[in-house]
Amino acid sequence: MQRPSGQMTRGALFVAGTAAALLSVAAPAMASTAQYCGAGRGLTAEVAVQGAIDDAQNSASGDGRFHCELEGQPQIFEIFDDPNFGHIFRASVIMNCD
Repeated sequence: MQRPSGQMTRGALFVAGTAAALLSVAAPAMASTAQYCGAGRGLTAEVAVQGAIDDAQNSASGDGRFHCELEGQPQIFEIFDDPNFGHIFRASVIMNCD
């Protein structure tokens, strides 16, 4: 049995309107902030922290999040007996990105 073309148009418009409504509700949820953890190492604490920040930002950019802010203070660890490098610093950061 064939439907009149008027009903098909209304049905298509209803489906399109429903999909648009769902996308408009989902868009703010996708724009929410996410946390990314980064890690780095270096001969100085500053280099290790910058490496950790770069690591977190690179991970976030892969998910389409390009604006990041540091949450809290970086954690810095001084290592005296690294088997490959001897005396180095390691750092860890958490960043909120959207």
